[in-house]
Amino acid sequence: MNKDRRKVISNLVDEIEALKSQVEEVQGEEQDYYDNMPEGIQSGEKGDMAEAAADALETAVQSLDEAIENLNTAGE
Repeated sequence: MNKDRRKVISNLVDEIEALKSQVEEVQGEEQDYYDNMPEGIQSGEKGDMAEAAADALETAVQSLDEAIENLNTAGE
């Protein structure tokens, strides 16, 4: 791989890392929201929705980690 393509990959990794950080922040806020709900609300529809959102955001973070790893491998 040439220097120009490596630079493009490096820039993409930087952008994805910034997005990942934002998603992690939102995920943490959603998890805190769920964790601070009374147990009765946690086990209801509102709690289920908050938990599902936090889980989906965690999956998104893991997917972004995987994308970063794959790009770093490609740029080696």
